[in-house]
Amino acid sequence: MVVNRCVEQGIYVTLILSLEKNHRPLRSTELSEILFVSDSYLKKILRKLVLADIIISSPGKDGGFQLARSIEEISVYDVYSALEGEKCELKMSGIGSRIFIDDEKFMQGEEKVVSVFERANAAFCDELHKLKLSELAIKEHYLHGAIDFAALVNETRKKTL
Repeated sequence: MVVNRCVEQGIYVTLILSLEKNHRPLRSTELSEILFVSDSYLKKILRKLVLADIIISSPGKDGGFQLARSIEEISVYDVYSALEGEKCELKMSGIGSRIFIDDEKFMQGEEKVVSVFERANAAFCDELHKLKLSELAIKEHYLHGAIDFAALVNETRKKTL
């Protein structure tokens, strides 16, 4: 199974926002520099996270992105479904019915394959629901915002000039 890179980045965006000092909003440019990804690509991810009520966007000079709720309430599934949707679904194309015309054994086999994928998808989603993002960070750090990512970005910018 391959999970799209945007899911990984969405998880890290959420963790970064939870750990930002004083939970200050971070701009997309700051987040893209922290993650070493293009700002235009990251904005697409951020937009989907906003639509899913995982993060909020505040316009203006001091605006940026912040969590919409605690990472104790956000599961990996929340991020996955915001960015990927309900993609893990098997749709049979009908090739078999053109090859094995009126073959009852084939039709039963195809139903079994679809059933296995449906059960696997349900188990996959259940496991993603179980893991809250708070399990990936130290509680005191996300409760109080322990890292000044904005300052780190500014230091990096100064070094590259």
